[in-house]
Amino acid sequence: MTFLKHTIKFAAMGLAAATIATGLGTALPQPTLAQGGLTIFGGVDPDFRLNYFIDFNTPFSRNARYYLNINRTKLPREVISLEIDYPEAFTEMRGRLDPNAIELRRGTWRGDGNIPLKAVDWIEDEGRIELIPEEPIPANTNLVVVMSNVQNPRRYGYHYFNLRMMFQGDVMNQYVGTWPLEVASDSNRRR
Repeated sequence: MTFLKHTIKFAAMGLAAATIATGLGTALPQPTLAQGGLTIFGGVDPDFRLNYFIDFNTPFSRNARYYLNINRTKLPREVISLEIDYPEAFTEMRGRLDPNAIELRRGTWRGDGNIPLKAVDWIEDEGRIELIPEEPIPANTNLVVVMSNVQNPRRYGYHYFNLRMMFQGDVMNQYVGTWPLEVASDSNRRR
């Protein structure tokens, strides 16, 4: 019995030392750095967080420009359409998108080559925009959705824009990721 008691005691001390050595990493939830802010609980899973950049990111800016990046790893096959949905809170706080000023580019950050679009459909009552390229987009292509002439909401806030894509041969859009946009922040930092 004494041997078992000492074994348990040493095992417990070893576990405590390991926990302390890792900075209590397994004992307490750790904050994670989100896009420009600190998220203590929740937020977008890092595997689905998409990068972005916003020009003229001030409250009520009428000429904000959103660069929504899609990493090539998110395109395992050819893409035939993209669908972006945005939260109702974006329009409730007087945010507005211009479907005539949306383009799709190859590349990263701000993009460097336009991809011709057959259609840009704005389903305003559902908070959704569909982009249909003229030709399927090849797999492993870096993309940037550029939204110009955006009217930012009147107040600062996070607005989660979700991306779904339809791949060649599929019949349904698949969730690809989320841009946790920090809008009206008076900041032009890359995310």
